[in-house]
Amino acid sequence: MNDAPLAPTRSGNVEGVWHRADATHSRDVARFCAIPFAEPISGPNRFTAPKREAVWSGTRNATTFGPICPQVASPLNAMFGGKAPVMADDCLTLNVWTPRLDDAKRPVMVWIHGGGYATGSGSTPWYDGRRFAANHDVVLVTVNYRLGALGYLDTSRLVPDSRDVVTPNNGLLDQIAALEWIRDCIGGFGGDPASVTVFGESAGAMSIGALLGSPPARGLFQQAILQSGAAGNVSDHTRADQSATAFLRELNVSSTLEGLQTLTAIPMEEIVRASGAAERASNANGGLAWQPTIGADSLPVHPLKAVADGSADGIRVLFGTNRDEMRLFLTFDPSTSHITRDWMVSRLGEGMPTETAVTIVDSTLAESPGRSVLDTWVDIASDQTFRWPAEALARVLSERASAPLWAYEFTWPTPAFGGVLLCCHALEIPFVFDNLHQAGAAVFTGTTEDTHGIARVFNHTWAHFARHGHPNAGIDVLATPWPEWSPEDRMTLIIDRDVTLSKAHRSATLDRWIEVSPI
Repeated sequence: MNDAPLAPTRSGNVEGVWHRADATHSRDVARFCAIPFAEPISGPNRFTAPKREAVWSGTRNATTFGPICPQVASPLNAMFGGKAPVMADDCLTLNVWTPRLDDAKRPVMVWIHGGGYATGSGSTPWYDGRRFAANHDVVLVTVNYRLGALGYLDTSRLVPDSRDVVTPNNGLLDQIAALEWIRDCIGGFGGDPASVTVFGESAGAMSIGALLGSPPARGLFQQAILQSGAAGNVSDHTRADQSATAFLRELNVSSTLEGLQTLTAIPMEEIVRASGAAERASNANGGLAWQPTIGADSLPVHPLKAVADGSADGIRVLFGTNRDEMRLFLTFDPSTSHITRDWMVSRLGEGMPTETAVTIVDSTLAESPGRSVLDTWVDIASDQTFRWPAEALARVLSERASAPLWAYEFTWPTPAFGGVLLCCHALEIPFVFDNLHQAGAAVFTGTTEDTHGIARVFNHTWAHFARHGHPNAGIDVLATPWPEWSPEDRMTLIIDRDVTLSKAHRSATLDRWIEVSPI
């Protein structure tokens, strides 16, 4: 196509570029980059709720990706195919891939990136949406949102009446603002605002777990896919206050209204440095420093309680984890050489009764007597961080019985790095987007005959779920339909070289965690 693609938005027209999905496709996909859904985060906007983007005259150039939100440099960025990022205040933007600019009302898939609420962006090459758009006739959107202290600083208890200066949960509010833009504008890109599926991985999935319980997010999406994340990663007042105190101390800013007002004048590099320092201190003590806080208008109660009260009624959910999630974080960590049985009990005992921690550790050790202590800890930590929170959310959703849900587990071990990562955290991402050809993907996945078949399962199934509200016809390798998940049978789709169904999946393991309350 010779003419540049043009589309209307609520603030003005945008011009994108036509892209060929790959050599096998005869038609192009239109891509629009860096469309603002809120004002830049400069001046008084730095720590306050997103404000609607300004209107522009003429046609805005949307042919290249824009700056990402300010953040500490991530060592995984290069692995994910990213170049040295440009960071700037005008980062609250989104990117759109669409097969056609018409009124066909296609399903809309909105990707919320991961990165521990501290790193990442919607322009990472692994998240390129052209194959979703070309292969499945959907509109794919990726979004940026504020990270670290910029996204999740909460001073409302340290400094009463400070919410006009520092709004809690800005990162979550940014995601909601992006979804509101999609509601208002996606029809001009060939999408259907009444058929929106949010999907995300790690902190992206954890964000979706929070969105399921957020009043201002209600009605902005109809379906959700949560990859390796659920609704448990939220801060109570104590953790939020600790993170805020550490951040302000790093900047030598007083816990007063006058002190907070100086945050807008501090160089962004210093804000990012202090945010990272508070994050490292929190990581040393376990948990994330920056994540949504309970008690703000955007998240009045724990998302699991909100879901139990009906906040997610009617939303169809597909959720799952990878078998060896924590391998990504623990395999190359030199401190793991000091792990012992007693250390595992002590570490688990920080968040649960000691007798429960003893039961979990000893039963896991007994199940695999030939495995290393590190392997045991990978299993336990994966259960604690990913599998049990997913189960807890699924149980609450199932109790409401307002919409069906489906579960999967990815188990294919990557041959990369000599095979030591097994099926680790984030491994599924290039398969989901069918982007095995993108920069950095082969380093993570290897290049075996398995990979393209696995990518087809993920990519087709996710798109089918977005279009039809169930995943079944998206998997033609199953002899029987993929049953809905329930706590009674825990029916789970196992994605590997072969695709199979597992009944009562991980029941013995997950039942050990039932006494560990997620709320």
